[in-house]
Amino acid sequence: MKRILFFIFMIGLGSNAFGQIDLNTKFKPIKIKNVKPKKEVPPPANLPKLDVPKIVAPNVFKETNIYGTKPQVNNSFEIGTAENHFSMTPTDKYKHKLGDVYQEKMTQDLDKTMVREGLKEDSSLLDREDRYLGDFKTKSNDLVVKYRDYIQIDGDLINVYLNDQLIQSRLYLYSNLHEFKIPLTTGLNKIEFVVASQGTSGGNTAEIHVIDGSNKSVTDEYWNNLALGTKIKLIVIKE
Repeated sequence: MKRILFFIFMIGLGSNAFGQIDLNTKFKPIKIKNVKPKKEVPPPANLPKLDVPKIVAPNVFKETNIYGTKPQVNNSFEIGTAENHFSMTPTDKYKHKLGDVYQEKMTQDLDKTMVREGLKEDSSLLDREDRYLGDFKTKSNDLVVKYRDYIQIDGDLINVYLNDQLIQSRLYLYSNLHEFKIPLTTGLNKIEFVVASQGTSGGNTAEIHVIDGSNKSVTDEYWNNLALGTKIKLIVIKE
């Protein structure tokens, strides 16, 4: 029992001895140096002034569009609107249909092919020049005119004038020769053949034979690709 008490006494004495140890250490604070602030350098006097717009915060309670512009409807895919719309077709929707554009292109290509194959006259090379065939003398009382279309039967028409008076109107040119007579008066007789229609495949391509009463040829003409309104004139003097 005595040993136990002695052991407890020694433990208590040792803890008091360690708790009273003084290390004699002193705290040395770091002194703050007095730092003088740097002098502000003023900006150069010759710098240009910038016109900076005033920034105003938007009022989100009154204006939902914070950029201050009216919203634009995106109608780029809306049919019939001009905004944001690009097209190679005509813009007048009441004048053209979409198929008309392609139909016209196909017609032009077909025309070029027919001209190249010799099935149609080239409308770009129409002969628009009037011509005078000359003066002829005869003792006959009338002339016989034979006419036809010598290439393609496509609706070619001619008018015939005698001394500026229409005597044959819109003669249709068939593949076979047809004929009519022109009565002559003593003296000068002015005869004009005028293209009344080019037909549907290019210019007018008439074949004309003028014969007097003695079966003598006055003129033989082959019109090649004549334009509408072109005139062929000759003078016949009856003796």
